[in-house]
Amino acid sequence: MPPRGNLPEDRLWKRRLAEGPLSAAETRAFAAFALNRVSRTFALNIRVLPGPLRAQVLHAYLYCRMADTLEDDATLPAGDKIPLLRAFASLFRTDLPEDEARAAFDAFPGLLPPSWRGSEDWEKILLERAPVVLRAFLAFPAPARAAIARCVTEMCGGMADFARRREERSATGRPLIETLAELDEYCYYVAGTVGVMLCDLFIAHADIPPERAARLRALCVSFGLGLQLTNILKDVRDDGERGVSWLPPGHAYAGILAKARGHLEEALEYTLLIPRRQRRLRLFCLWPLFMAAETLALLDSQRASPADAPVARVKISRVRVARILLRTRLLYFSNTWLRAEFRRHLALPPPTGYL
Repeated sequence: MPPRGNLPEDRLWKRRLAEGPLSAAETRAFAAFALNRVSRTFALNIRVLPGPLRAQVLHAYLYCRMADTLEDDATLPAGDKIPLLRAFASLFRTDLPEDEARAAFDAFPGLLPPSWRGSEDWEKILLERAPVVLRAFLAFPAPARAAIARCVTEMCGGMADFARRREERSATGRPLIETLAELDEYCYYVAGTVGVMLCDLFIAHADIPPERAARLRALCVSFGLGLQLTNILKDVRDDGERGVSWLPPGHAYAGILAKARGHLEEALEYTLLIPRRQRRLRLFCLWPLFMAAETLALLDSQRASPADAPVARVKISRVRVARILLRTRLLYFSNTWLRAEFRRHLALPPPTGYL
């Protein structure tokens, strides 16, 4: 099989992008294709959302990945990353007339490093072709644009701060993350902001009343933090091989794992506050939460001691994923079953009163 990035569909899209402007239908198709190239896991979840909301979340996720590409590039010094992140955030001003916004979208790729031109990496191609996916932002309802703009602006600001911190600390040999508070701060900027944005989009879409909306907002950050901490714990070995650590020194792996479990349990309660009639919204949240719970249980089972990370990389099987999708589709409405089953996936005893 050809390497990913050189498949027929990849070549077709690269050729079509080089030929000129896309039609409205092609623009929608390209956004869906790009999502599959930058995150297959998230693409699965997005497909379950209802139509208008699906488009908003799909594009918002692409915007977040674009910011992450700018922040994560190892070849860019902080002096280049920070203005790029600020310039990208400025594209989401909601007070600009449409013609000025479109002009800003078209100008942005010119700010990217020349070495990125012609890249085979879809994360970089997405930034080079930023106007293609950015224009959809202008067509979203005002509440959706406001939620997405807040998320991307806050995310880019936090990423810029961490880029500066990384450069300052690397010069003196200090780790980027020194305390649990700094880990929480990092996870908030890269994922907690997404949890807040999704909550705002859900509330607007489902017309959730104020009292329940307030309860959702009190828990929504944990949805992002739990998933982000799970990814950090899962990737400890890979990150270590490239000289990166997101865990504060001196803190046992088991303690961070327990912290991730706590956030996931709060994220489940957040999901159960979504009205049962909103089946698709519930499934969108349940699938990554159950997969994360299974991942944490697998990580925990493969540690030699509380202080240690697993001795090998872990990944839940496709059979387990399929089982999660099937069972949650059938029983998404039962808060009692979901609580008990979720704790089973976390490898914790069920709470008293739920069985």
